[in-house]
Amino acid sequence: MEYNPEFLSQCFIHTLSPQPEPRRAAESKLTELADHPNYALAVLRLLAEQSIDEQIRHAASVNFKNHLRSRWAPSPDSSFTPILDSEKDQIKILIVNLMLNSTPRIQSQLSESLSLIGQHDFPKSWPTLLPELVSNLRAASQSDNYPSINGGGSPVTLKPLFESQRLCCRIFYSLNFQELPEFFEDHMKEWMTEFKKYLANSYPVLESSVEGLGLVDELRAAVCENISLYMEKNEEEFKDYLNDFAQAVWTLLGNVSQSSSRDSLAVMAIKFLTTVSTSVHHTLFAVDGVIPQICQSIVIPNVRLRDEDEELFEMNYIEFIRRDMEGSDIDTRRRIACELLKGIATNYKQQVISIVSVQIQNLLTSYAANPAANWKDKDCAIYLVVSLSTKKAGGNSVSTDLVDVQSFFGSVVVPELQSQDVNAFLMLKAGSESNVVHSYAASCIEKLLLVKDEGGKSRYTSADVAPNLLVLINNLFTAFRFPESEENQYIMKSIMRVLGVAEITPEIAGPCIAGLTSILAEVCKNPKNPIFNHYLFESVAVLVRRACERDISLIPSFETSLFPILQEILGNDVTEFLPYTFQLLAQLVELNRPPISDIYMEIFKLLLSPDSWTRNSNVPALVRLLQAFLEKAPEKLNQEERLAQVLGIFNRLVSVPSTDEQGFFVLNTVIENLDYGAISPYVGHIWNALFTRLQSKRTVKYIKSLLIFMSLFLVKHGFANLVDSMNSVQAGIFFGDFGAVLDT
Repeated sequence: MEYNPEFLSQCFIHTLSPQPEPRRAAESKLTELADHPNYALAVLRLLAEQSIDEQIRHAASVNFKNHLRSRWAPSPDSSFTPILDSEKDQIKILIVNLMLNSTPRIQSQLSESLSLIGQHDFPKSWPTLLPELVSNLRAASQSDNYPSINGGGSPVTLKPLFESQRLCCRIFYSLNFQELPEFFEDHMKEWMTEFKKYLANSYPVLESSVEGLGLVDELRAAVCENISLYMEKNEEEFKDYLNDFAQAVWTLLGNVSQSSSRDSLAVMAIKFLTTVSTSVHHTLFAVDGVIPQICQSIVIPNVRLRDEDEELFEMNYIEFIRRDMEGSDIDTRRRIACELLKGIATNYKQQVISIVSVQIQNLLTSYAANPAANWKDKDCAIYLVVSLSTKKAGGNSVSTDLVDVQSFFGSVVVPELQSQDVNAFLMLKAGSESNVVHSYAASCIEKLLLVKDEGGKSRYTSADVAPNLLVLINNLFTAFRFPESEENQYIMKSIMRVLGVAEITPEIAGPCIAGLTSILAEVCKNPKNPIFNHYLFESVAVLVRRACERDISLIPSFETSLFPILQEILGNDVTEFLPYTFQLLAQLVELNRPPISDIYMEIFKLLLSPDSWTRNSNVPALVRLLQAFLEKAPEKLNQEERLAQVLGIFNRLVSVPSTDEQGFFVLNTVIENLDYGAISPYVGHIWNALFTRLQSKRTVKYIKSLLIFMSLFLVKHGFANLVDSMNSVQAGIFFGDFGAVLDT
């Protein structure tokens, strides 16, 4: 079918109309035309018309993309007419060149269209795609614009070139990560020559702006990551280029370390030097003056607190702690600078000790001369001592013996902690009202309670905690009253750990459950921190378990405190908290002694509702709760057709591979806790459900679960009932067909 370009253009104009009548008429007409052959090709040719308005071109490009999505490879049950092969061939011939020569707005739509085609046709049905892309890339590299990445050019020209080179570096990293391919080994000189240019050259046109400097630094950081990879995995092949790169990175770091930003480049560059420091080429650091220069020009500037650190300390304490204490996935300048010194200390320990000791003393002297102005010098000294008094660099254990840590703590740290002005120099000692100090103190308590001595025995027991338990608990809960502390995950984790060690008496249980339910009531209004929420519910569960193990008479008081808030969670459908709520209810049912209170039976009714099982994330907790009811109140199943409802839940779960194991948990609990007379009317339906699933989707996990169920059935209700009930579904199945199925 032939399409008039002017007519198509008018249709796309009308689709942009604010008036509904012409817009709907145009959309209807385009939908009608889309069912005819060569429609997509006509739209693509329309996009190639230079005289078409940009808005029309954009509407046409979006229409083209959506047309391909529904008709390039429609599913067998789709009502869309597929695009003919002859039309597809013409589209493949045109689309690459058109995409490369379009404006960015149109290019993005055509790029998505090309990806849609590639997902189905590349490489088998589109072998020319890669050669065409390579050909265009070569043409671009030989144009007047491409060499400008190594010289001048405008920001508009340079930005996409730098971004493309950064992406090439990331591809290089991926292709070389597992092992060095032969191609890259044979052409290493070309790659390394180009990489070195990016580290050594300056690009004033881009670097004059913050955005442009960031783009250049991203490329340089990617290069540093590549050469670090070669140092780690292909050291022998890379050694001829090492000196030049070390000098380039060294020079670059001299500038970067003085900048308050440029973090990613600083981290990756220092990582490269750290890798070199622990390699056989560590002699680069043996030259006179190198280690002192590293300490003065790289380590100290990168370890010192910056304005950004102070702002993070005040505005986002969780992120500050994550970077400073937890060793997060995001390396910080402070941490990586100290790792560099540790790496050098692997082979030049005495030099590092001598130089860094002098630096630390100078920093402390500077602080003593003017504490108000130079408090960051003392923070820097403390960080160096803490970081360098231990452990690892490049996988090797290092003990620098920098200072006597105990003496340093007593003379440098303790005076700050004992100062009467608790809020002076907030970052140096954190300060009494700081969330950071609350978090660090709580984390310290939590980690102390995890310490194990030889033989795996806990160093601190309930006897050690008991004398200070009430004060400790009160202080931990009090910490939540400070601003921005209401969801402090470190404090809540510490509470959980203390409760897990302490001996929970009624005097402790009362304030603890009151404090936890109060926090829970507030958090329910707007759950924000999943980690905090997890530790909160874990704390409640630990408290209930340990208290009731010691004194089961405490259960009613816990029920009184917890039920209102748990019912609120269920009533308001607080999605994030439903699994935790079901687990807590299951715990309470498990701890109870029969008969079960009527208030639980109301929850049992909710549990049996099919709507409760619609979210897969709730299933494990719901199954545990259902099992608890089946074990504690099996007699209740004979009322109001509850057993039929329970087996309906089993049937639903076992029919789906992702929940079949949970379905067996329910079924096994029924078999264990009910007499055969109660379940016999339903046994035929049970076997039908199991055999149906076995025939439709047999998995190893399912067969194992089925055999466990049969064994349990055999032990509980006897061989005769097992064989007879199976054979009632199909004669001889136990000794015949079923055995053959299992054998296969």
